[in-house]
This record gives sequence, C-alpha cells and structure tokens, in this order.
Amino acid sequence: MRKNDIAIKIAGLAGDGSLTTGEMLSKILKKMGLYVTTVKDFPSNIRGLPTNMTVRAKYEPVYGPKDHVDYLIAFNVANLYNHVGEVVSGGVIVYDSSLKPFPEELRREDVFIYEIPLAKKSREELGLDIIKNVVAVGMVGEILGFNHDLAHKVIKEWFKEKGDRIVQKNISAYELGRKLAASQEKRDEFVIEELGDPGRIMMMGNEAIALGALTAGVRFESAYPITPASEILEMLARYLPEFNGAVVQAEDEIAAINFALGASFAGVRSMTSSSGPGLSLKTETIGMAYNSETPIVIVDSQRAGPSTGLPTKTEQSDVNHVLFGGHGDVMKIVIAPATLEEGFYMTAEAFNLAEKYQTPVVILTEQAFAQNKFTAEPGALDPYKVKIDRGKLLTREEAEEYAQGGRTFLRYQFTEDGISPRSVPGYPGTFFNTNSNEHDESGFTTEDVEIRRKMVEKRLKKYRSALKNGDLPEPVYYGDAEAEIGIIGFGATMGPILEAMESLKGKGISTQYMRLRTLMPLHVDHLRRFVAGKRLVFVVELNALGQLMNYLKGFTHEHEKFRGINKYVGQMFRPGEIAEAIEKEVKS
Repeated sequence: MRKNDIAIKIAGLAGDGSLTTGEMLSKILKKMGLYVTTVKDFPSNIRGLPTNMTVRAKYEPVYGPKDHVDYLIAFNVANLYNHVGEVVSGGVIVYDSSLKPFPEELRREDVFIYEIPLAKKSREELGLDIIKNVVAVGMVGEILGFNHDLAHKVIKEWFKEKGDRIVQKNISAYELGRKLAASQEKRDEFVIEELGDPGRIMMMGNEAIALGALTAGVRFESAYPITPASEILEMLARYLPEFNGAVVQAEDEIAAINFALGASFAGVRSMTSSSGPGLSLKTETIGMAYNSETPIVIVDSQRAGPSTGLPTKTEQSDVNHVLFGGHGDVMKIVIAPATLEEGFYMTAEAFNLAEKYQTPVVILTEQAFAQNKFTAEPGALDPYKVKIDRGKLLTREEAEEYAQGGRTFLRYQFTEDGISPRSVPGYPGTFFNTNSNEHDESGFTTEDVEIRRKMVEKRLKKYRSALKNGDLPEPVYYGDAEAEIGIIGFGATMGPILEAMESLKGKGISTQYMRLRTLMPLHVDHLRRFVAGKRLVFVVELNALGQLMNYLKGFTHEHEKFRGINKYVGQMFRPGEIAEAIEKEVKS
C-alpha cells in the first residue's frame, strides 16, 4: 500500500550525527516527488543530551508536524523512553541495541520493532560506529521501498567534498542497512511510491529570508550569532560579498543594530537579525530609527524565553516586545511570514516598506519556521517578480537640483502623507542634520511645543498611509466564510491549524481561519469584520499570556467571543491539540 503521509523521527544524542540521518532522508523523499517538512528538536548544549528530528513527507503540501510518528529510529535507550509513546499503532521502531537491549517495559504489541545493533554492525563491517546513521537510512529505504539509485545519488552529493573513499564508505553503509532490513521479516504494509522529481526547492525559513534580502538588494548585514537566527548571518556572510556587500559579525547586539542603522543612513539597504534577547538590546536603537525616520529591516526569530530561556525551542512570546517595546510613542511595521514563498517575497517587500515609509520593519518569525525545512514548487521564489521601491530617496541628480535652484532641503518636511524627501549624506545641495532628539523640519533639535506636536503626528501619519495605500500584507483566509467558529493565528501555527480544521470538519464543526500577516499597523477592518461574523473566535499562539489575543481585543468590543489556545513548552502545536480544544469549547 502507498503511504501517503509519513512522519519519521530520528532520535539520538547531540553531536552524534543523528540529525544527518534526518537531513538525508528529507532529501531522498523530496527527490522522490513528495512534499517535505522537518521538525528539529535539539538541545542548547553541543553534545550529549537527547536530540531528535522528524521528517514528514506527503503527496500534498505540508507545513508542520502531525499528531503521531509513523517510524521511530532510536539510537539510544533514552530516545525510547522519550518517544515510544508517540509512535502510532501499526507503526515501526528501528532500535540500535548495540549498548542496551530494548527495555521490556516499553514493548508495545501494536508496534513493529526492528532491534538491531546498528553501531556494532557498522564498526564490525565498516570500521566506524558513527556511520550507523547512514546504515539506518538504508534500513528505512529498504523497508519503505526507496529508489536506491536515487538514494546513492543523494549520498554522493552529501559527501562529495570528503572524497571518493568517504562516498563509497557511506554507500556501503546504506547497502548494509538494506541487508540488515532484508534479513528481518517485513513488519508493515506500506511503501513510498516514487512520483519523479519535479525539481521542488527545499530550504529553511531562514534561508528563504536571506534569499529575499539578497534579491531586494541588501548590501549590509550586521548581527551577533544567536539561535535561531544565525543561519541568516551565515548565509549572507557567504553570498553577500559576491554582490559587493558586507557582513559584520558584531561584538554585541547593540553594536549590530547601530552598524546597520549607520549603513542605512548612508543610503545602503541594511538589516540585522536576532532573537528575543538580542531584540531587547536593540530596542533603544529601534526607537532612534523611528524618531530619525531611518529605514532598517530587523528579523526577530522567536525562541522560548524569557531571558536565555530555551534557546533552541520555538515560541511566539515576543509579540508584546515587538509591538510595544521601547520608550515613547514608537510604531514600526511588523510582518509575519509562514511559508517559504512568504519568507522570500515578504522579506524583499520589507526593504521597500522600510524605505518607502522611512521606518523600522520587523520580520517576525519563530524557530519552527526559521530552522525547519519546507518545500516549494519550482520557480516559486522568482527574483524577477521582486520590484524595488526606494520611496522618496533622491537621486544625485535630484539632489543637485536643490543646489542649482537655491532651494532649502528639509529632511523632515511636513507632507500630506507624512513622508519627507530623503537624501544620502554628501549629496550636494541636501545638507541635513540628524540626531536622536526631537527636531524641526531641518533636523535641528527643538523643544518647540507646536513643532513637537506636528512631528509626532507626522510620524504616526505614515502608518495610516501604509494601510490606505494597500502596501501591507493583508490577512489570508481559509475555510468556510459562513462558519460561526473563527480561528486567528500567525506564522508557523498555520500548518497545525489547517489540519485541525480538516479534523473538525469531519466531526461536523465548520471553521474559518484568518491568518494575520501584518501585526502592526493592524488591518483593523479585517479583524472587526471577521469577529462580527463569528460566535466564537479562537486565537492560537505559542505563549502563555495570550499576547496576540489581548492585542486584538484592543481593537474590538466583542471580547466575550475570544478564546485562547496556548502552548508554551517550546514545541509546535499538534493538530489534535487545537482540534480538541475547539471541539471541547464548541460542544460545552
């Protein structure tokens, strides 16, 4: 029978290479024509603690974890204790019994178990314990009927930089796994049917963001390495110099955003990337960017906090900080992608928004999107679809007209839409002053009451203009528009919510889901219209305080309709958790 939707969890210890198994499986399954997503769950220490990665493959697009695991590859007895209960009835466990036999108290009659000393066999036949990871890939490939020639190609590509000897050693490991699996009775009835490789792309959310930035013309990135945002820094460090750009690994988070702000002030498209603790340190400079109307793009890949918290786990608990952090009346544009396509195009658009409205733009993601992999159709990330809009930034020729015409350049000129002309320092005829104080139209410090009032209103007016102009990503709707039950969320909760909706539909509960893509300024008209048409509205978010729900309540009087569905253990929602919470409330 064809297995349409399979989740394979690979569990080992941090540093033992077990995540390589997952990466390799994901590549093979993608090349066999399936849609793939991964769920990485790794500790914040470098070596020794249990770690795991789940590869989910399906013949339709997939965006998150399922409720259960179909296959568990456990390299350590601790992995069994942690995950044996997640295996679906009729599922399969591949256990490395090199050190300890399968604990009798964990055996399940409804699960098929392959108990084989993988590390021992690897050492005896291939001379390496760690190559057990590829042996396990061969076992799964044999059980599920992989295209083995295709698997060999993936292995060759994976290890090609290490030379032919290592490539052949790993192909031998794959074949050893096939032999070990063949020596056992086939334990389940499912196979993966190959559909052919349509050339889909597969990458992490962070990689899509970095590509979007490169396409948008970013030429400067300064950041401090921090999980789960580091891949953006690493990828730009690799590629940005090829585009005459520069990357600075700053000494701290404060320096990182100040470098980026300075580069932007000089006319360069600039960005910085971080997570919650780094955003805390960047907050004062974000206020300066707002006050000085200097464009900058900031990526916040959320992790579980507060403080150091759970550095490698996912959460959506920076909402309050991103929206309201900092002193004074500060606004910014906050957008939240949920797919590779949105990570790419919304990042590119973030630079347009930052320059057009001369404001900080925050791209709000979470570890579940940032560091997990997803697939997208061939050509889905098309650089030719990206348009560049630098707003009211003067060209050198336009700046020279000021000098030739004897006109005074007013950097903070009061305008109908709140957006002033902007120039690059050094252009003739457009000398201007900028600091962090309140200022007049020329940029010089002032405490004049009337000018202060007009400047505050000028800066706020820009965000109303952004909404009025239709420049901000609108919500996306799914499900039945006539449904009495509404769901609201943002970011990586999309996948579990969509699957929960299908489950509820099967139980006779119709729902509509509004996925927010711009959190600030909010599309209030969409929110009010959505809430008005529902009996109950469930806000699904990865935090304990209901930060998004409380924010949304500030824009509507129908508070009695809201219900929060919250998870805050550092892991993504499972579809069943959302469906169960909604069903219980609806039927109560």
